[in-house]
Amino acid sequence: MRSIRITALAIVFATLLTAPLSLLAQQRVTRYTLYDVGTLGGNFGGFFETDLTGGEFTPSPLNSRGQLAGVALDASNFAGSYLWSQGTLTQLPSLLHANNFGGGSNATGINDAGLVVGISNFGVLSPFNHQPYVVAVTWTNGSVKHLPDLGGHGSFANSVNNNGLVAGFAYNSTPDRYSYFGTQLHAATWQNGTLQDLGTLGGTDSEAWASNSNGEVIGISFLNTPPLPPFYQPQDNAFLWSNGTMHDLGTLGGSFSTPTAINSSGQVTVLSFDANNQYLRSFVWSAGNKTTLNSVAGNNVQALTLNDAGSIAGANSDAGDVNYLAALWQPSGSGRLLGTVAGDSGSLALGINSHGVVVGGSGTIPTTAASSYAHAFVWQGGAIQDLNTLVPAGSSLTLNVAYAINESGVIAGLGTTSTGDTHAFVLLPASTSDQGFANASSTPVAPGSSIKMSSPMQRFFPRQLTRSAR
Repeated sequence: MRSIRITALAIVFATLLTAPLSLLAQQRVTRYTLYDVGTLGGNFGGFFETDLTGGEFTPSPLNSRGQLAGVALDASNFAGSYLWSQGTLTQLPSLLHANNFGGGSNATGINDAGLVVGISNFGVLSPFNHQPYVVAVTWTNGSVKHLPDLGGHGSFANSVNNNGLVAGFAYNSTPDRYSYFGTQLHAATWQNGTLQDLGTLGGTDSEAWASNSNGEVIGISFLNTPPLPPFYQPQDNAFLWSNGTMHDLGTLGGSFSTPTAINSSGQVTVLSFDANNQYLRSFVWSAGNKTTLNSVAGNNVQALTLNDAGSIAGANSDAGDVNYLAALWQPSGSGRLLGTVAGDSGSLALGINSHGVVVGGSGTIPTTAASSYAHAFVWQGGAIQDLNTLVPAGSSLTLNVAYAINESGVIAGLGTTSTGDTHAFVLLPASTSDQGFANASSTPVAPGSSIKMSSPMQRFFPRQLTRSAR
């Protein structure tokens, strides 16, 4: 397992009126009301680790009530967690001394009851790397709570399900030179504040990323320590923890795998190397069976998320393996490309709801270099649409990438202001009687703007393979 990288980011929360939206979400939405979430006084607002689409789990920042969990900088450039709800942005408190070393707090997930989870600094440096320790926290009714660890002074809460089960990892006191803080980290869950160590698949370290409503947990774990060829790092595989047992989900013959999502039926999407450790492929694990997703273009296939119906959204490299193109697969493994916004060379599908509506980002999405999102998109009714053409003319943001869509059709993503700042946005499906909208003629506030992210391939591949692929 690669070193844990802690960044000064957090998550936002937003609640919207959803009574009429379940009906709208089943139709093709042609207009949205745009909400600029804003910041806490600084020049950035967004989500926690917004683009770990190739090898690390990215929690959805949006719940069924339209609440959005995110991070923003304040006027002093400290990262603060916040909740956005019904147009109101509320800063969530960090632990005492969290800003002593420039850290702050990072909200990482929210459930439908509004329980927020994440991490906070607390003013203590690790003797191993002299970096601030971070610890798992929850926020309830505006109050922050420090969750227990395994004796290693560090922990991380990644997500929370609707039963209040928090998934993440905690450090113990056993020395481990492969981990960020120098001691072993184990996948863990917290229920009502009580910590459970989920163990590993045989190696020293593991991480839990998410759980479904049944308490099934996905994550990654070392199979061996010390590292082995071909990457000369410990091999980690995707796991499913269920009924007290951690199950190895395996690979497609290669030396690495990682889960990306789990649905309410226990289906898990998994990225894996092929048998030659050359290409990135994907499969769906269900009740012990693997279904490989068929390529609909080039050699690299990325399953990034799935809905409760078993439809999978992600991306497939093009025929020359140069760019990624958004794609959608059925549970059988058959798929289709979703296209790009006109003029763009690549796209990624990042969110899907149970009505089959897909959202993502379109722009320059090469397979081995930094990605640049120019246009947030929605794919519905068999067609891809630039979301900038479905919001009021003269809006405050250019919409660059959409990351999440809930069952009511509410969309969350990132956009750019006229001064180049990054803000989170929320889109609410609009009634056909609303006025002030312009289809296909909305002028972006920051024409030509883009949001740059690391390539999914770079995120997933070890350094040795990244270099050889160039």
